[in-house]
Amino acid sequence: MSQKLSQTKLLSLYLLSISSFFVSLNQNIYTPVIPLIRDSFHVSINWVNFTVSSFIFIVALIQIILGTVIDTKNQKHLLILSFILISVSTITCAFATNFTLFMIFRIVQSIGAGIIPLVAINMISHLFDGKTRGSAMGTYQILLTLAPAVAPILGGILGEHFGYQGIFLFLFLIAMVLLMFIIYKLPDNGGKTDSQKEPKNFFQTYRNIFSNKVGLITMTVSFFIFFIYFAIIVFLPILLNDHYHISLQNIGLLYLPLTVSMILGSVIFKRVQITIALRKLFITVIFFMPLLIITFGFLHAKSIIGLSILLFLYGITIGFAPPLFSTVISNEYSENRGAALGLFNFIRYSGMAVGGMFTGLTRVIPSSYIFIFLGALLFLISLFQYSNLKKRAL
Repeated sequence: MSQKLSQTKLLSLYLLSISSFFVSLNQNIYTPVIPLIRDSFHVSINWVNFTVSSFIFIVALIQIILGTVIDTKNQKHLLILSFILISVSTITCAFATNFTLFMIFRIVQSIGAGIIPLVAINMISHLFDGKTRGSAMGTYQILLTLAPAVAPILGGILGEHFGYQGIFLFLFLIAMVLLMFIIYKLPDNGGKTDSQKEPKNFFQTYRNIFSNKVGLITMTVSFFIFFIYFAIIVFLPILLNDHYHISLQNIGLLYLPLTVSMILGSVIFKRVQITIALRKLFITVIFFMPLLIITFGFLHAKSIIGLSILLFLYGITIGFAPPLFSTVISNEYSENRGAALGLFNFIRYSGMAVGGMFTGLTRVIPSSYIFIFLGALLFLISLFQYSNLKKRAL
């Protein structure tokens, strides 16, 4: 009986992780065909870029809106609703001949996509506990990390041979397959609990979340970590093209060390969290990462080989951080877990959105100064939070 239960949990874990992978695929597969969409609809590039930025913003916003009620709703039904929204909007985008209609249903697609990560991570946190929860979060993050690496390549191939319509038809097919698996294979264990029959007051829920010191520290640090991460990601093409004179078609290959090491970081977390306390892992990450960022500030323009090695090490910490933070938040919040995880996702996405704009400062301030400053800022934030962490068992 217990073996069957374990197999059910494992199937649920992979199905939920693949669903979140699909959300990231939706977001990233679209990028290579931006010029094609612009030319097909005869609109400015700004309007096409709006469909990209609005997708991220709405996904982030859904985390807050859904967070306070997710624990009172049937999780499986929410997933079914999300895939229905994605399926309808995706097939509409594939055959739309008017850009306004295309843009509206791209927004509908983002609403469906925004539901999935929060439901998935919340269900995983309920299905697993103790050390198995940390391992499950690691598996979840590994699959999530694969999407940004696979999506642009897949989008480029599909776009070249089948146009942007081919991309949306592909996404529609995958959405329908996942919808069938969720309906028939995902256990219906997302019903209301006795203590959570009605949604709680919005402000009271978030007041309770912010009153937890460890949770607040985790979310604060995560904002700055993902802010800096996206600042580096957006800056890299400029650095590689303008300073190292690498062609645009080869720049993607130099993201490979970062992508591979992020997956490795999640794998390492799965292994070490079994034997090492989360508090020690947390403190190690928040002090080691600033040193890597400061080193990046000093050395990023010195050597392409050194840059690749540095990105590999940095990627390990970036891959390590999300499952670690998700596990800590899941452990800290038992009553408002869904809302806390939703807020955590919102803060992560917000950090990335702001970080993507921050490197515009490189036009007026040397990039070395910017990243040294960001690394020092993260170190000071980590140092400030250390006193609250060193005596806590996470």
